[in-house]
Amino acid sequence: MESPREHKNPIRYLPFYGCISTGLIYIAVGVVAILSMLRIKQGGADESSLLKYLNDYTWGKVVVWMILFGMLSYIVWRVYESIKDPYNYGSDLKGKARRAGIGLSSIADALIAFSAVVVLIGASDIQEDGRPEQQREMVGNMLQESWGSWVIILLGVIVSGTALVQFFYGITRGYRERMDIAHFNKEKRKLIYFFAYTGYLSRGIIIGIIGYFFIRAGLSKNQEYVVNTDKAFNFIGDHVGLLPFVLVAVGTICYGLFMFALGITYDVDNDPSGTHRSPETEKP
Repeated sequence: MESPREHKNPIRYLPFYGCISTGLIYIAVGVVAILSMLRIKQGGADESSLLKYLNDYTWGKVVVWMILFGMLSYIVWRVYESIKDPYNYGSDLKGKARRAGIGLSSIADALIAFSAVVVLIGASDIQEDGRPEQQREMVGNMLQESWGSWVIILLGVIVSGTALVQFFYGITRGYRERMDIAHFNKEKRKLIYFFAYTGYLSRGIIIGIIGYFFIRAGLSKNQEYVVNTDKAFNFIGDHVGLLPFVLVAVGTICYGLFMFALGITYDVDNDPSGTHRSPETEKP
């Protein structure tokens, strides 16, 4: 008799497409950061800039469409996940908070999807060299309002909080309940954990820098403080050092590789059939 895990439910492919698309983006961002350091490429280690660069080529347009499809798939899955609760978080206050967090976590995917749309229709001021002109223009318009600086500060606090969540997620291996890897040997699991730890740490650092400069922009009422991923890398290289820059760039590539692993092993139904052990029962 066919087990639940063998049932070809189309919904189970949504996180696969989303994770693979996310993996492609961050592997490319990490590679571009290293190429920029080596002065082989002039900037562009940013999600939006990467999409803009790809859109200049016929094959690149296909990739942008694929990434857009993947992001939309992951957003749909996240909404489905928060409503259907396949991981049994429950309907108490804690459970609802976790499920709401799942839905809100799709904001980053939505921003990438939005960038893909505006790039495809040619209605953006996104720079291929990584300059955050579009973000700074948006913040500048908001700062003209009496409430603008407070909104920018709040946005910076939220982004900084997201960075802390990235650190926590990587350290506690909170992603394990979504991965069917208990049948993997010890070496494969350790490799996935390494990709996840270094990836989430690196993403947390980049996101934390972005959040910090949003707060500075709000406090100083100066949109020039706003940075994106590319300029966050520059900040590390200019003010922290070359080695940390390389480590974060490599960590960003590791994050992309982890997203590949997550997509391939994504356990969309928390294995109700009991065909493998839960992550909590795995041996490290």
